[in-house]
Amino acid sequence: MNVVRAAVPRPLERRLLIAYLGAFAVVIALFALALRFVFFETLQTQITARLDTLARAGTASVTFTPHGFIVDQESLGGFSVVPRTEGLQWYDETEHLVATRGLVPPGPLAPTEGRETFHIAGGTLDTYTVELEVPGTGRSRGWVRASESEDTLTASSKALDIAIASGALLAIIVGAYGGSRLARVAVERDEASMSRLREFTADAAHELRAPVSALAGTADVALREEPDLPLRTQRRLHAIHEIADDMRRLVDDLLILARATQSLEREIFVIDLRDMLDRLQGRFTKPARERDIAFRIAPSDPMRIYGNPDQIERIVANLVDNAIKYTERGGSVAIACASDETRLWITVRDSGIGIAPEHRERVFDRFWRADPARASESGTGLGLAIARALARRHGGDIAVVSELGRGSTFTLTLPRRPPALS
Repeated sequence: MNVVRAAVPRPLERRLLIAYLGAFAVVIALFALALRFVFFETLQTQITARLDTLARAGTASVTFTPHGFIVDQESLGGFSVVPRTEGLQWYDETEHLVATRGLVPPGPLAPTEGRETFHIAGGTLDTYTVELEVPGTGRSRGWVRASESEDTLTASSKALDIAIASGALLAIIVGAYGGSRLARVAVERDEASMSRLREFTADAAHELRAPVSALAGTADVALREEPDLPLRTQRRLHAIHEIADDMRRLVDDLLILARATQSLEREIFVIDLRDMLDRLQGRFTKPARERDIAFRIAPSDPMRIYGNPDQIERIVANLVDNAIKYTERGGSVAIACASDETRLWITVRDSGIGIAPEHRERVFDRFWRADPARASESGTGLGLAIARALARRHGGDIAVVSELGRGSTFTLTLPRRPPALS
């Protein structure tokens, strides 16, 4: 079983892993960008310093004359120039090119003090120009431009990019492995906790059924065996019987919710949708008529799906019961069906009080009611929570569209074949 889980992560594992890897990838990307930026800023500073040094060496090869200067290209002040990647140019004060050595920009370009970049046939040149001053006078007699090919920068850039990409890929692979392990451990712990909670809920609900049934039975027997009891005592016994019935329904609902995550494998049967809707029509026609609500089921083609018949009927019944409960007198409740080759849609539409936008998802929370004043109405407050839990157990879901004062539409979506059969 552990091998299967590792090969096919569970949905929650996948979501946790994707979230973890997403955050990890963002951190790695930001770190890589920061590293690349710092590296290139440092490299550019080093290039500028190197060019400045080369240009200063070029000034050391100059001998000033009354009418200009002479360049000793052999010595360069004891500084060597690599002709393939470096170069020097000397300009007089009229911006006339006096001498050239090594790799330089094409053409006699006017000198501009500071850093510049020129494009040449073989690539790009970085240059740095300094003033040529007469020692001791501060008088400018021209300029010296040092140049260097960007081959070194390009090679360094490629090497850095390869290193960053390799490191990021390795970090993501290691992170994915570690993240999958962490996600699996987190999910297993969560599932273990949820399993214990479901077992406790199921056990507690199961144990409560007997005393609740005994309480209702005792009140019922007392009413039948002692018909001459005082009216006040009879009322109390009736109240006890009704409360016990409510508790029994609550216990049954809690049991359904506790078992809603179990596998459907042994509970799948063919369901004739038309027969199910006929039963619902017979069940809800009278309650709707008593509230002066028009209840109808739109005609549909014969449809068959796979699933637990009792649970599918319970889902639709809960939606209809909820629609009738929150529809005022003179309103309407309608059921319609549609399908394609893979899915089935059952829509329950009412003209009731509607649901505020901020409450549309909360209506599926357990024991939640939008209007506290209606909390005393019959029901456990679990109807819609049970409906959604059972729908998701079958691989489907329930969506709601509503507008205050104009009614609500609940749409049940189910696969024709639940995941257990896929």
